[in-house]
Amino acid sequence: MKRTIYALCTVVCALFVMTSCSKSDDDKGSNGGIVNNNFSSEVTNVASKETIQKMAAGKATIYGGTTPPEVKLPSGFLFHTGEIVLSHTTLGSEEPLIGKVHDGFFYRFYNQNGSKLKVDYFNQSGRTYAANGVDAVISGEGNKFTIFFLNKERNLVALSGEFTGDAIKDFQQSVINKVGEPIGAVRVFKSKSGYAESTREF
Repeated sequence: MKRTIYALCTVVCALFVMTSCSKSDDDKGSNGGIVNNNFSSEVTNVASKETIQKMAAGKATIYGGTTPPEVKLPSGFLFHTGEIVLSHTTLGSEEPLIGKVHDGFFYRFYNQNGSKLKVDYFNQSGRTYAANGVDAVISGEGNKFTIFFLNKERNLVALSGEFTGDAIKDFQQSVINKVGEPIGAVRVFKSKSGYAESTREF
């Protein structure tokens, strides 16, 4: 009898764990969160675990892991986010731009070596906001990844998604204020189309 009760408890516990894990994965996919809380020292030197947790709490999706994909396109091609939408912000009702469409970006990733790589970027409206050769780090596993770097204002940017070989599926661009006011504010932008597509450089 005791063996039967023990076996039943084991099955119930296993089902509970499976259900909990499934729900957690679904939540992280749609509402942000950290998927695999394992980051190399190179990554945490740029984005501390505390900062990563704050971004995730602000609805950013962050992919941890130490075996990220090589997010690279053939020479002469860039990733284009198209228009992006501010989907989440920790500023709540104080944020007038929530839900509105914003200028998109072009990105190039190169010289990826382990967790380190370089990033070039510029906005799609006349290249009025741009930088080249920016030091960046990457985490992830399988085809899912997050790239971290400091923008021109020295605020932390996290680019997340799934590399398909010629595009980034579920592209997300998150920013946490490290310098600009209010400090610690998180904004999460998503590609309007859901993808950062590959396009020829121009």
